[in-house]
Amino acid sequence: MAVLTRPGRCGRRAVGRAGTVAGNAERRGAGLVRASRTGRLGRGAAPDRPPAARGAPRPDVGLPPGPPPQIVPDAALDPDLARPPDQDLHRLLDAVPQASLLAEPVRDGDGTVLDLAVVIVNESAARHPYHPEQLAGRAADGHGLSLREAYPGLWTEPVAAAVAEVLRTGHAARDLAVRWEGAGPDGSARSRRERLTVHRLGRRLLLLWTDDRTEEVARAAQRIARVGWAEWNLRDGRLDVSPGLAVLLGRTPDTETMTTHQVLGRVTETARPALYRELDRLFSTGADIDVLTELYGVGRPRRIRLVAEVVRDEDGPIEGLRAVLQDVTELYESQRRLREQQEETERQARRADAEHSVVQRLQDALQPRSATLVGLGVTSAVAYRPAEGRVGGDWFKVRQLPDGRALLAVGDARGHGLDAVALMSMLRHALAGLAFTGALVESLGGWLNRIACDDSDESTATAIVSRYYPDRHLLRWICAGHPPPVLLRDGRASLLPAELGPPFGVLPVVAYRAVETHVRAGDTVFFYTDGLIERRDQDIDVRLDALCAAVEAHAAEPVLQTLVDVVVRDMSGPLSEDDATLLAFRFDR
Repeated sequence: MAVLTRPGRCGRRAVGRAGTVAGNAERRGAGLVRASRTGRLGRGAAPDRPPAARGAPRPDVGLPPGPPPQIVPDAALDPDLARPPDQDLHRLLDAVPQASLLAEPVRDGDGTVLDLAVVIVNESAARHPYHPEQLAGRAADGHGLSLREAYPGLWTEPVAAAVAEVLRTGHAARDLAVRWEGAGPDGSARSRRERLTVHRLGRRLLLLWTDDRTEEVARAAQRIARVGWAEWNLRDGRLDVSPGLAVLLGRTPDTETMTTHQVLGRVTETARPALYRELDRLFSTGADIDVLTELYGVGRPRRIRLVAEVVRDEDGPIEGLRAVLQDVTELYESQRRLREQQEETERQARRADAEHSVVQRLQDALQPRSATLVGLGVTSAVAYRPAEGRVGGDWFKVRQLPDGRALLAVGDARGHGLDAVALMSMLRHALAGLAFTGALVESLGGWLNRIACDDSDESTATAIVSRYYPDRHLLRWICAGHPPPVLLRDGRASLLPAELGPPFGVLPVVAYRAVETHVRAGDTVFFYTDGLIERRDQDIDVRLDALCAAVEAHAAEPVLQTLVDVVVRDMSGPLSEDDATLLAFRFDR
């Protein structure tokens, strides 16, 4: 890249010509010299001069014939801008593939932009055969070069107005038609016509010329984006197509023209009526159209988005049509699949909501609201915490039996939803009926296991099933894969030793062994489900210790219902996912 602010970066050639440069600047730039003394440029400081003769070959030093562009004095430039520009700007411009210049506005006393001082030239511009070599060969420390001098004839009223608008609004001026007098690669004089884009970068301007690779990039873009364009001239009937559109129509990329019959013949029969209606509206109203159509291409028909406008001068008659077409088949198919997935998701969500509502109502109908025993010297309380957004399989049963004893049980059916509620209901009601036989809890456990096994392979459940003998202050209980009960005695909570058996429904024949616990007046026994102690981030033993600690922390609470409520609250948290049940029995005598 040629850096116009450091002489050393331009090589020995520019340094060797320093005297000549300065002399030319002095002889041809009296107005600029005066401006350096007054701090501004006058309106006539840098007029466009006739193009220099370019007939002779370039000298060996590489400079074109004629005087080089003048140096713009510092006093005419913005004093707040860093000079020389930051090196990151140099590297940034070198990364731009187009010929690019970074320039600063040169204003008069009224703020009118009279010229641009070029301070950075990127490598693409320095190597470009049609850009003035003075930009690469002229450099002055901390100064810029006059754009009007470097590109004679470029600074016209439309360009000056566009530059002023870019500086005022910050909006880029794109595709400005510019012309300047320059020299060709052979040194011959020639007029250069190109398109220029101007961007504002802070208080500087970035000027970009169309790159020689534009056509190559355009072809690649059409291929990658599966897009093409067409222009139809109504005067001569010529229909020009781009390489990308030629490929969409099943032709070779080098196809340049086609007849309207050939193009419209590629439209599928089902898509023609809608496309013809849109084209008729386009020509009758002049309003742009944006339509989805279908073309025969290579292989199966392709979904094509067509956007078109009419071509005409001002309010004159329509002279043609210009259209852009893009193959959106994959996008269309992915959107269709996405819509189907969304519809299926919505159906499943509605079905899940309906199921959740039914299951919730069923669970509420099956699950008792309280657990009471009368005349046995036992106070009971229960607290239930539902699962977030789900219906679980927790259940409990507290029943006073005809023989003066009590059935005390808690369980957890596998899974969630309707299946879990159905299994929970079956086991709970079966236990209620079997308890009336007076059979021992070992037998009750065996029967419940057999019921679960006969239901299905997926019907499993854990449970604590117990029978309380008030005359002996004895609690006999079995454990079917369930967490052990907690005994609160004299303010200390501990886990009761269990004879652990498998959950119901795992093995067809199981002999459960009962544990006998003698209770005292003032003792409290807690049955609970695993949802109370399970958390993803903690080990089960840690959670069991936490449960005992929570029970001890509130052991002095006289109201049993309050006690179970605060224990459930202490054991709940954002990582508690399953539903939880805590059932407590306080023995008063």
